[in-house]
Amino acid sequence: MDVKQKRNIALLGHAHCGKTSLAESLLFVAGSVNRKGDVMKGTSVSDYNDDERERSISINASFLNISYSSHQIQIIDTPGYADFVGETISALRAADGAVVVIDAANGVEVGTEDVWQRLENLKIPRIVFINKIEKDGVSLEETLKDIREQLSSKAQVIDFHSSDLVEAVAESDDALLEKYLESGELSQDEVKGALRKAVLECKIFPVLQGTALQDKGTKELLDAIVSYMPNPTEHMPFKLYDPESEEQKTISPGVDGPFAGFIFKSMFDPHLGNICLMRVVRGSIEGNANCYNSTQKSKEHIGSIAILQGKDQSSVAKANCGDIVALSKLKNTFSSDTLCDDKERVVFPRVAYPDPSISASIKPKTRADEEKITSSLHKLCEEDRTFKMSRNAETKELIISGVGDLHLKVMIERMKARYNVEVDLGRPKVTYRETITKTAAARYKHKKQSGGRGQYGDVELEVSPCPMEGEEQYVFESKIFGGAIPRNYIPSVEKGAKKTIKEGVLAGYPIYNIKVVCIDGSYHDVDSSDMAFQIAAAMAMKEAFKKAGPVLLEPIMEVAITVSGDFIGQISGDLSSRRGRILGTEAKGKKDVVKANVPLSEMFSYASDLRSMTGGRGSYAMKFAHYEQAPSKIAEKVIAESQAAAASA
Repeated sequence: MDVKQKRNIALLGHAHCGKTSLAESLLFVAGSVNRKGDVMKGTSVSDYNDDERERSISINASFLNISYSSHQIQIIDTPGYADFVGETISALRAADGAVVVIDAANGVEVGTEDVWQRLENLKIPRIVFINKIEKDGVSLEETLKDIREQLSSKAQVIDFHSSDLVEAVAESDDALLEKYLESGELSQDEVKGALRKAVLECKIFPVLQGTALQDKGTKELLDAIVSYMPNPTEHMPFKLYDPESEEQKTISPGVDGPFAGFIFKSMFDPHLGNICLMRVVRGSIEGNANCYNSTQKSKEHIGSIAILQGKDQSSVAKANCGDIVALSKLKNTFSSDTLCDDKERVVFPRVAYPDPSISASIKPKTRADEEKITSSLHKLCEEDRTFKMSRNAETKELIISGVGDLHLKVMIERMKARYNVEVDLGRPKVTYRETITKTAAARYKHKKQSGGRGQYGDVELEVSPCPMEGEEQYVFESKIFGGAIPRNYIPSVEKGAKKTIKEGVLAGYPIYNIKVVCIDGSYHDVDSSDMAFQIAAAMAMKEAFKKAGPVLLEPIMEVAITVSGDFIGQISGDLSSRRGRILGTEAKGKKDVVKANVPLSEMFSYASDLRSMTGGRGSYAMKFAHYEQAPSKIAEKVIAESQAAAASA
């Protein structure tokens, strides 16, 4: 098919605005399916996974193909829940245009605002479809007003007899504006001709209305997609770079030129395993052909190429510019990789995903689960790049992180359903630190005689506070004179002190910001040994630490919360209740960013709490700032828990 007859469109919007129902209506009205699916009955083409059917929501982006009016329309139905925003971000790397769906009864919701901003950033042309107009009490005038106030004043109802549309089109083109000002009118052909150009340049956003459940407005939407949405060659030039020289360049999408494709997403198939989804940007690729993975810097073999219709796949011999295709059984290709012709190697920028905002510790329920847990988590992370796993070297915990509570819950359910791995979730341990507030000294003599050679090591250590920067946690110094401890045993003394520093004294956490000085000791010609001095130093270190005003330090995070101004008071009050210290507020576009230092222990439920406080309109990011002394009540609780755990162990 001629590339100019292709359209790649993402369906976007807030949860429950009717995107999947609209997708079913588009398929049915275009004749791509004989029977229309139903979301609530679990029969839709889009929501075919078990977890989607059980919840009656979209969790994954799904891919549909429609033949309509001599055009091929590839639809990407995206989830509306913020927990699955990674699917939307991936989809936008494959789309040329978008349909933003709005529930007529609810107007512009937070999910709508979020996707609209993403489309603005990417400069993607879009159509607005007001859905569910059959609902009682719906006012299209109010909904349109809401769209223009919350999203863009450039939203225009497509009515060629409307003076508003004619004026908007005239203002989008200098020549037309001059004619309109002179004559006071434009022909319908002139308006239609200029409208498409204005839509492609994001100067006008067409607004249509209907109800997907009754197939009203669907044909008009199909016509608008064909008439106003860009074909693949009208996508703005793609920015990329040479993998060898790293020189930045751009390429224009088109049928000519060496093959270049971008893997924007991978998905799981119960029979084929991981499948890579590729958008062909330039040129073409045939099945059973070789290409080059410029991201991994390795050759890759393309076996079969398939077009997706929900869960169904149809093999095709060739993929051309603009096609979105599924590639299975690739050996060394992953999400965000670039496949290209070996003769002209290029690399597309990786998809940028938001950092996870919620974490949980994870433990396998059985030994068999323990053996499979890592491999199953790796597979889930490859499929969903907003889902992360890590192992805390200090606490020995396996940590999973995601966008929200629902996100983590879905991933745990998938792990059980796909890989038969069951786990328990918990709250991650906080990595506290221990330190001292004053100088103190202690002496310990390790002396043991049990027949034959004995053990003897005698060490006096002085400890004092020593603020340090970077990763270093202590300073060790020897002030031994006159051979009280032979020089060759000084490293043993340091090793013993270091063992206590690593293991901690109060609650089993590493000791930070401390200076240790070996000031005296004694030895035995026969019984002294490396191990004896290590033991003596470790015990002297513990005794000195206990005398030196020991305290517990807690990690403090630097938090940046982005919200609209009307939530500032509520956010500030909540941060104070979390023992946070507000550093300041600064403007960022239409929103404000509140910066604060907050203890990590107070932030584990913040993702859900912030969503509740702001109706989903707030976001945050945080990073480690420093350690501060924990309040006595918290320190007492942490120490008691540590002692109880040690006793039970």
